[in-house]
Amino acid sequence: MKKLLFIGVILLVIASCSETAKEGTKENTIEEEKIGALINRGDKNNALYYMTLEGEDGDKTKKKVEIMIDKLIVSELKLSEDQIRNMCKDAIRYADWNTNFKLTYKFSGTSMLSYDKNEKIITAYMAGTAQNAYGVADNVNAIIRFDLKGKMMMTKDGLPDIL
Repeated sequence: MKKLLFIGVILLVIASCSETAKEGTKENTIEEEKIGALINRGDKNNALYYMTLEGEDGDKTKKKVEIMIDKLIVSELKLSEDQIRNMCKDAIRYADWNTNFKLTYKFSGTSMLSYDKNEKIITAYMAGTAQNAYGVADNVNAIIRFDLKGKMMMTKDGLPDIL
């Protein structure tokens, strides 16, 4: 129950931050930004990092997926743009992990890459929708964990550690 509450709070923060960033810099639209580049939409005192990559929905249609990057990943961990891009690509690749009907999966909203100092892990929160067994669209979330060097964490069985 605590995980669901935590996920809900994170998604609320993502939605509010993405709206603030969009209102603050109207000239910086996804179409104008370079795909795969780390973009700071904030100012020097309040950095708001984003990366936009291309992903595929379940029906193979291409879609631009925007991922908000925690500023601590850039400033404190000092991960390179390539390492961040690889984490974002892995997050997009495994976003439909918790979906029963993968062909109906669609990316939605802004996703997030955050750093947890206490647990010493980087976590990607991916949001989307997919149909359930009755054909009704349902929200699907994936929490994908990475180590401090940007490598995806695996279970004992060698599968990605995704919640």
